[in-house]
Amino acid sequence: MTGPAPVDAPPHRRTRWLAAIAILTVLVGGLSVVALSRTRAAAARAQAVQRTIRATLEEQGAALLRGDEAGWLRPADPSLIPQLRRLYANLHGFEVSAWLPRTDPPTGGGQSWSTELQVRVCFAGTACRRTADSYVPHDEVITARTRWRLAGGRAVLTGFDQVGRAGAVPWKRDALRFAGGSRTVVAAPHDGAQPAAWLAAAENAARAADRFVAAHRPGRYLIYLADPGDWDAAIGGDREAAGFVDRTSEQTAFAVMDASGAPDERLLAHELGHIATLLGTLGGHDTWAIEGMAEYIAYGRTPVAAYPRLADARRHAGRTASSGRLDLPWPAEHADRSGLYAMAYLAVRCLGATYGDRRLAAFFTRLVHEGRSPDLAATVFGVPWVRVQDTCEPRIRAWLA
Repeated sequence: MTGPAPVDAPPHRRTRWLAAIAILTVLVGGLSVVALSRTRAAAARAQAVQRTIRATLEEQGAALLRGDEAGWLRPADPSLIPQLRRLYANLHGFEVSAWLPRTDPPTGGGQSWSTELQVRVCFAGTACRRTADSYVPHDEVITARTRWRLAGGRAVLTGFDQVGRAGAVPWKRDALRFAGGSRTVVAAPHDGAQPAAWLAAAENAARAADRFVAAHRPGRYLIYLADPGDWDAAIGGDREAAGFVDRTSEQTAFAVMDASGAPDERLLAHELGHIATLLGTLGGHDTWAIEGMAEYIAYGRTPVAAYPRLADARRHAGRTASSGRLDLPWPAEHADRSGLYAMAYLAVRCLGATYGDRRLAAFFTRLVHEGRSPDLAATVFGVPWVRVQDTCEPRIRAWLA
């Protein structure tokens, strides 16, 4: 037995459904094309805005580097002039030598746009270039949230809100004053210490440090005199320190000094010695050599008997029954830091007295810049490291007697 024959939909009904589907497909496709076109147009507009902003930043940087303050300020809204004029003065005070800007893709529309800006700046004749790590947020990078008004193919800077910490040297926001010599630039907050009062000691310290330049000779040594607020913020709980080096990159370093005391040429020579011997690297784990070399630069021409930490060295050697090892380990705690500084100084002083400063400098470069072990670095002395230590042990014991 067979069922009823299937009944097909009337031809005209099938035609209406097919037509509706076709119209819907066209409409959806058309809307997709319109949306895609708008997305592409918005992306193209943002790219054009970014190019305009970057061109403005490049022009502004070129004006900065040629010393054209009017050109530097030209793209800025009048409300930003005091802030940018202060930044310009500080950059030139530290002898700005590079301006390398980068911007994130801008957001906004019409004439109003925003973007985050990073600018790497370098100082004192340093030849900086764009590299993959140029924008690590060290102290030599300016980071700001910026706002722009675009009109007539030009970009006007209407907002410049710096973000991130000011760092040990707050040159990005604060007004500084400067004193410059042939080898140093000394800076201080506008209402702080007198840079000129430190200049003579700084110049003498720089000449001592220059004798031991390792990889890169500083264009000029940069020194910042920290007022009590800056110093407390920078140094934290380390109340024994009176100076340190803020190594912001391989190319730039500031000696930061506690300005509450009188200028101390020896202390300055120690800190500038760090810059002279470490510029060109952010590495260096041989603290005995790093600190010993800085002390040698400061006190190498002073009789050992007059070295102010000699008593600390005696106490350290007596308490630890020193075995004659020169490359003493450097503990994290500060309890016996002065004694270790002194022992490191005596170790480096013996190397200089025994083998000469030129070979001492070559040994330091191999040890700290190239990361070699004392055994491998000691080849510059022409004898094994164990022989170097055997030679220095009686001399150091005599100094401690």
